[in-house]
Amino acid sequence: MAELALFPLRVVLYPHMPLSLHVFEPRYQSLVRDCQESGERFGVVAIRRGEEVAGPADPESVGTVAVIRTVRPSPEGRSRLEVTGAQRFRIKELVPGRPYPRASVDLLEDQTPDPAAFILASQARLALTRYTGGLSRLTARSAGVNPLPSDPLLLSWVIASTLMVELAHKQRLLEQSIVSHRLRQEIELLNREITMLDLKLANTSSSPPTYGRN
Repeated sequence: MAELALFPLRVVLYPHMPLSLHVFEPRYQSLVRDCQESGERFGVVAIRRGEEVAGPADPESVGTVAVIRTVRPSPEGRSRLEVTGAQRFRIKELVPGRPYPRASVDLLEDQTPDPAAFILASQARLALTRYTGGLSRLTARSAGVNPLPSDPLLLSWVIASTLMVELAHKQRLLEQSIVSHRLRQEIELLNREITMLDLKLANTSSSPPTYGRN
């Protein structure tokens, strides 16, 4: 069992994935200073109930350890952090005594992908390519060109981080410990999102042109 400072957010951080954070509340500025001075890491955990700013928040039970890569302070006393997700953890109990939340946690080990995960990974890569292509066409922005990982575990985290879906879905992906199950859930979400993207693209292309008044 370990103890971690917690940063509750309306976002899910995944292992190996980057995240940018804008820190402006005094309690979380204190968290960053303490982590920098001690060399400790902190945990990013999604909010189940409550407020992200200036209020109490009930965290989800599973989060991800954040490794600070860079800290860029501003003259106003705010900071911009670049962090990378490390190991997942499960909260055992909250620990009082600091201006920011802390908790006793159990660190969670990643399971080795089973044979089904390698089969599902091929389907997931195709679905992710279709999904990012649809987003690119809808937003008129270029899709990412980074090669997708061959490792099913890392691929599952890339997909989870890329998916633009409800926070509850993203949290369930983090909590899933079996890689093949996570990939199967992601394929279902990708296919759902692809269908909605196709409908939006069809509606966009079929909309009649509009003309301004002379």
